Amino acid sequence: MITPRTTRLVRAADLHAFHHAIVSCLPEDPAAARACAVIVPSRSAAEELRRTIENYDLLPAMAEPRGRSGDDESDEGSAGPRWMARALPDLVTRDELYVRLRERMPGAPAPLSAFDREVLLRRSAHAAHTAGVEPPFNLRPGLIGEILGLYDELRRRHRTVADFERLMTDRLESTAEFDRGAARLLAQTRFLVATFVAFEAALSTVAGVDEHGVRALALVSPRPLYRRVVITVGDQSADRRGLWATDFDLLTRMPGLEAIDVVATEALLASGYYQRLHENILPGIEDVRFEAPPVPPPILVVPDSKAGDDLQRSFVCRDREEELAEFARALKSHPGRQTPLGRTAIVFQRPLPYLYLARQVFEDARIPYQALDSLPLAAEAFAAAIDLIFTAVAADFTRGALLELLRSPHLMFAAEGAALSPADVHALDRYLVDQKYLGGVERLLQLAERARGKTPSHAGVTRGLAIAGSVASDLASAVAESTASGQIDGIVAFITSRERRPAATDPWHARHMRARAAVLAALQMLRDAHAAYDPAPLSISELSGAVRRWIEGQTFSARLGTTGVMLLDARAAAYADVDEIRIVGLIESDWPERGGRSIFYPQSLLAELGWPGDQDRLAAGRAQFQDLLRLPRLRVSLSTFTLEEDAIVSPSSLLEEVDAAALPIERLVTSARRPARVFTHEAIAIEPVVPDVLQGNARDWLTLRSARVFDHARFRGHTGARAPATYAVSRMERYLECPFKYFATTILKLPEEREEQAWMTPQERGHFVHEVFESFFTEWQALGYAAITTTNVEDAIALFEAVGERHLAELPEGDRALERTLLLGSAVAPGFGERAFAFEIEDGVPVIERLLEYPLEGTFAFAADGETRRVLLRSKADRIDLLADGTFRVVDYKLGRAPEKKRSLQLPIYGAVAQQALEGRHGRSWTLSRAGYIAFKDKAAFTLLQQPQKAMLEGQEKLLAVIDAVERGDFPVQPDEPFLCNWCPYPGVCRKDYVGDE
Repeated sequence: MITPRTTRLVRAADLHAFHHAIVSCLPEDPAAARACAVIVPSRSAAEELRRTIENYDLLPAMAEPRGRSGDDESDEGSAGPRWMARALPDLVTRDELYVRLRERMPGAPAPLSAFDREVLLRRSAHAAHTAGVEPPFNLRPGLIGEILGLYDELRRRHRTVADFERLMTDRLESTAEFDRGAARLLAQTRFLVATFVAFEAALSTVAGVDEHGVRALALVSPRPLYRRVVITVGDQSADRRGLWATDFDLLTRMPGLEAIDVVATEALLASGYYQRLHENILPGIEDVRFEAPPVPPPILVVPDSKAGDDLQRSFVCRDREEELAEFARALKSHPGRQTPLGRTAIVFQRPLPYLYLARQVFEDARIPYQALDSLPLAAEAFAAAIDLIFTAVAADFTRGALLELLRSPHLMFAAEGAALSPADVHALDRYLVDQKYLGGVERLLQLAERARGKTPSHAGVTRGLAIAGSVASDLASAVAESTASGQIDGIVAFITSRERRPAATDPWHARHMRARAAVLAALQMLRDAHAAYDPAPLSISELSGAVRRWIEGQTFSARLGTTGVMLLDARAAAYADVDEIRIVGLIESDWPERGGRSIFYPQSLLAELGWPGDQDRLAAGRAQFQDLLRLPRLRVSLSTFTLEEDAIVSPSSLLEEVDAAALPIERLVTSARRPARVFTHEAIAIEPVVPDVLQGNARDWLTLRSARVFDHARFRGHTGARAPATYAVSRMERYLECPFKYFATTILKLPEEREEQAWMTPQERGHFVHEVFESFFTEWQALGYAAITTTNVEDAIALFEAVGERHLAELPEGDRALERTLLLGSAVAPGFGERAFAFEIEDGVPVIERLLEYPLEGTFAFAADGETRRVLLRSKADRIDLLADGTFRVVDYKLGRAPEKKRSLQLPIYGAVAQQALEGRHGRSWTLSRAGYIAFKDKAAFTLLQQPQKAMLEGQEKLLAVIDAVERGDFPVQPDEPFLCNWCPYPGVCRKDYVGDE
């Protein structure tokens, strides 16, 4: 038997009346309050409503006369504030309502968790596939969740699987024969129907109940679950957090429910909600207009503008961070501001990234703030550590993924009582690069076994290899378990045995522990679901995809502060009692809020199943915005921005409707609202610097830094005079490229920063090619050959191939194919050997002797500006050919292109030094006749040094100038060409951004 009930629509003029109307619907009797539920859109909205109720009932300064809603329980004679304690009803979201209903049922079955339902649906989808119903897509974990969402929405809209099959099949079958899109949708429908049927069959066999089961049980409950329900949200057409058709149906038929109050503002009702309530949702509902004392509209604060300009309604900022900074500046500089920070709010449509930006902006401005909103669990540091684990496993422990895992500050790795240090990880990184490690547990264990018992260059390498091998083995074993629950158990065991928790005194301790508990709880629930309903093992992509999707879909409420400016999303703000708000993020994509689109079907097909169009939700969004404009008691201001991740964005169309609110306007005068410094960073960046805004070591360091005079030469790359040394010509060339690059390489002796490569590095390839050419020419001369000519080039090519193959055989197998193609050529391009022989054939000068990898060491004389200086050099020429005409030829191999003439020192200096070193060889003097580069990426076979005698003189002058600069200690950051910085191996220590482009 259905209990007689009253169903009322309580109409409120604005949000102030909306608050009072909600309070008027609440029973004052504690027992009645416990039997009452108030449905709100979110937990943060529930918290704000709780505070508003307390303000109205408990605080004299906030209390206002209670209006009349026509409720028999209202106090008609009340004309003044009433201050009393109140027993609050259940303030619940739509999802929490079903949790409460099940909890209140006597002997109710256990709940089916979201994990249970998804695992059951995954099993049902695979069963449908196995039965021969082919899905037109891959059954990825993300799609499983979307299929479950479609099923739930069908049920919530009062549609059965049979309804879905009939309507979709009727629409698609007639065109499927000649329309491939319709044929695909029809195949999709058949698969989804088979999955849904199997899913419902599976649900009927399990002991637990889901939302739909709770709804069926509530309709036959032997005792009342609630006596009164106050609905403060719209329907799904107006609000994605609102109630569905089945929810309204449940409330109207639930035994023992005596009263239903729907509280809504006039603006929301006018957007179409009123018509839907009376015609479809709750036919026959009684209209009650809540009469509340009128509240003066707030002042709209707008930016200052020049006389005669159109009045701008919003503050326009560069990005979201600047929006918060602009408001913080306004809070600190508004003349005569008296609004308490605790009654000031920033209102946004999307909590992120504002909740994260507020941490740095408001802390920098030293403004307290508070927020209670759901944060994504995936953005927490502990969840990031879980992601590193799955990334390493999915990548088969490649160097990059493995090292990222070992560097995680949330995991602790040790071997034989010694923890892995950052220095150990760096040494391991360099070792794996040298070993060309590309991934694989077996390869990692081989390297660890090889290093055991040896003395590597760094003691941490052995420890790092042992730990890395243990990590990879444990994770690989976990993933290889025979059941999904075993796999997840292995992952959880790995985490709990190696996690590093912050100290109890750490400010992040509480938040870390909450995130940790949420992540581990999600893993345990997923494990239990698979153990109960689908024990089959998962592939690593399925396992990582399922865990990641669940973590990404979970949120947790992290209370940020308890005093100061409130950060509220738009739906929670509607329940707040505040004096001033700044609505931020007013861009087209955020305001009004857009509804989600189905990934399975177009809107035209879904409309026949009851799916609403976007126009209803857009109209409701406009109404909610109009309500927000009148929410605060004193002031409201608006903010938009122009850039989102470097993309230009458009302001919201809602800004065009601001004037319709008819708010009084106040200009915020620029000169009055901008003090010299508001933020901490301004105090330490704008002269005069104020070190006292910092504390401890930071303040001491800033005091020291402020005392420095930065125009001193040492801040521009001058290190002081250096003693003469032995110089290498190739390093002098590096000085010409960039003096700081020379300093980092030669003076500081820093290792180059190199990226992971699956093949030989340029340095390794250069060394390999030089070895091949040295071996070839040594054997060529030993066979009695001199110059390479057209008559013997075939012999030269054959010998070069034989020598090359011997050297290639010494390379790792993974390097051979590529290096063979480069060295020996292919059908489409000549190899290094053929290019090197081509110029010698063209030259045609007989060769007496070739000096290969010829050392040029000792003290040599160089002339410049009419003076001769002696310099100690140590270099090695790739090849010097002594020719029959008494001259010699210098040849230098370059794997890339020949260097620019202005930076080229090697050929001129090698020529000048070789003329001195070769004096008397074969009983004669030798003169440089030719010099050039065999640059394998240049089009020409031989890049000739023009006018070699003149080039030698110019080269000597450059060399002596570089030596003078080095001995003066001049090493400025001054690249010869700016583009060279893109390939510099020392970006981590370069101070180019500090000293400027000079």
